[in-house]
Amino acid sequence: MEFFFDPSSIAVVGASPERTGNSLLFNATLNQDVAIYPVNPKHAELAGLPCYPSVSDIPHPVEMAILLVPARFTPRILEECAAKGVRGVMIQSAGFAETGDEGRGLQEQCVAIARRAGMRLWGPNCMGLVDVPGHKFFTFMTPSITQVLPPNGTLSLVVQSGMLSAGFLADLATRRGIAVNKACSIGNKCDVDECDVLEYLLADPSTKGVALYLESMPRGRRFMELAEGASKPLVVLKSGRSASGAKAALSHTASLAGNARLTQGLLQAMGVGTARDFHQLVDLGRALSMVPEAPQGKQVAVLTFSGGAGILSCDLLEDKGLSMAELSPETLRDLGQVFPAWMPPGNPVDLWPAMELHGPGPTLDHAVQAVSRDPNVDMVLIHAFLGGTQGEVNLAQYRQILAYQGKSMFIWGLGLDQPVKQFEAQAQAQGVPAFGELARAVDCLAAVCQGRADHLSAPRPEASGNPLPSDLPPIRGVWDEYQSKRLLRAWGLPAVAEEVVSEQDQALAAAEKLGWPVVLKGLMPGEVHKSELGLVRLNLDGPARLEQEFARLSEAMGGQGALLLQAQRKPDYELIVGYVKDAQFGPCVMLGAGGVTAELEPDVAFEMAPLDPPRALAMLERLRLAKRFAGFRGEAPLNRRALAELICRLGDLGASHPAISQVDINPVAVCQGEPLALDANIVWET
Repeated sequence: MEFFFDPSSIAVVGASPERTGNSLLFNATLNQDVAIYPVNPKHAELAGLPCYPSVSDIPHPVEMAILLVPARFTPRILEECAAKGVRGVMIQSAGFAETGDEGRGLQEQCVAIARRAGMRLWGPNCMGLVDVPGHKFFTFMTPSITQVLPPNGTLSLVVQSGMLSAGFLADLATRRGIAVNKACSIGNKCDVDECDVLEYLLADPSTKGVALYLESMPRGRRFMELAEGASKPLVVLKSGRSASGAKAALSHTASLAGNARLTQGLLQAMGVGTARDFHQLVDLGRALSMVPEAPQGKQVAVLTFSGGAGILSCDLLEDKGLSMAELSPETLRDLGQVFPAWMPPGNPVDLWPAMELHGPGPTLDHAVQAVSRDPNVDMVLIHAFLGGTQGEVNLAQYRQILAYQGKSMFIWGLGLDQPVKQFEAQAQAQGVPAFGELARAVDCLAAVCQGRADHLSAPRPEASGNPLPSDLPPIRGVWDEYQSKRLLRAWGLPAVAEEVVSEQDQALAAAEKLGWPVVLKGLMPGEVHKSELGLVRLNLDGPARLEQEFARLSEAMGGQGALLLQAQRKPDYELIVGYVKDAQFGPCVMLGAGGVTAELEPDVAFEMAPLDPPRALAMLERLRLAKRFAGFRGEAPLNRRALAELICRLGDLGASHPAISQVDINPVAVCQGEPLALDANIVWET
């Protein structure tokens, strides 16, 4: 990818003296270290440079080409680039796959040409590349924007949309004054995609964090592998949420995964932040790039000029799972030196009365020193009113004081327009996250506190397990519960004791062996949702009830399928564990709240398979239900390792047998802390 980001020479095909062709050429020439060769058969000279009729006519080596020509001319120009030995071509023109079948065919033709030549394609339908610290502007964006981009940015952007990236970058640069390191618009991603660009940015020393807007993730598994091993913080805004994946689902697992929830769950598992909108994407990204190391804890001290703002901060922090630090007696005594006698200090630290006595600057200086030394404080949130006193927020000094104690600060600034903008620019230059909204400041502070799980750096294991037993039915379609659990048992997954029964006497004998009460189920070919079809009979506590329900269920089945008798277990609560082979992410496992309510209010966590116990244990902690696992109202604590082992073995089973499409273990009953599969279905690809 180096030849896209740092080429020695560029052919600008479609350069012109007007409109976008002129902007592209002007922007490309801003870096004096890159040789620029305009290409346009209508001109002999452009911008004081010799202009060539074609790429073939350039008498010098060309490392990279940028194309801004009608789409129909692109294949011919690519053939010229291939013959010239061009290593990479950035196609900024539109008119390809985004326009329909004809454009898709044209795009495929371009890819075929490039692959035969070993040449990489960036785009098409994109805005190209902007590298602010490198002074490289390989884009047809208006030069008035490229020339006002603020310096000192540590966050790089990857944006799939073309024109959106231009508008987004313009908004950040001019209206919000936010500095960006690199902005990469990748458009249709016919060849170079977010994985290629992300891999480069993760190795780029000037990039400290990466924010990505993506409409699709065709190499989703590769992206997650890069994210899992990333040493820099990542934030993703993923659009294109859809329920279409759930419509064709044969299992609860696939239904719960859908198209968006699986992506969201895997991003969370890999330690990637997720955003709801464009501005939040950048705010989260720049906060994480400025404070890449998570604090040891989640205890926050709030220094404010307003009691009301302090109370609201408490609410917002608690909503995000953070806590107000309990200030030590030493800190309270230290703060008491500047507080009026009638007002005891606390957290939030309401500084206004002290500011009236000693002035805003000295009071805030004293408070920052005090909370920085407090062992109970992990992060500091400062409220600053800007306008007349903005010079008294000593950013560099506060940052140094807190950094010495291993702490970071976030600032919510409000006040007059120009002082606020000046202050935010100063904060950005100092590497201090500052925001104009209190809620956004707390959002970003919480994202930093979440950090990245330690287990993510461990190598992902290889799948291991047992082959398929020889006496199982043919591998096709939907296996019923009995067939599915036979395979799960062969792979070491715990499942309830059961027998297939065809006669009442056989059922009575099986019930005596299994122990009363029992459950009787009807297994219909191809059906996975037995409860909805009325094929489950519970609480059969004696021979009379069993004989009665056996007759009724046999009649309802109409001679089809089979009857299954199980020992009935009374769980403390139910979980669902599942497997799905996803088109983007490959083998994945899911854990969630189970039973018949699994889809009413989904509480799920996802991971790629195969996985190891630490990753499986981390899935448990991502559930809202997690607080119940320690034991609730007399319940036995969950055997976490047993559940983690169950998840890992299911992942091994699916990853070892590519023909498995979906697996549902629902419910997994938790009885006296031990997980046990009560029902299961396996769906094979047909």
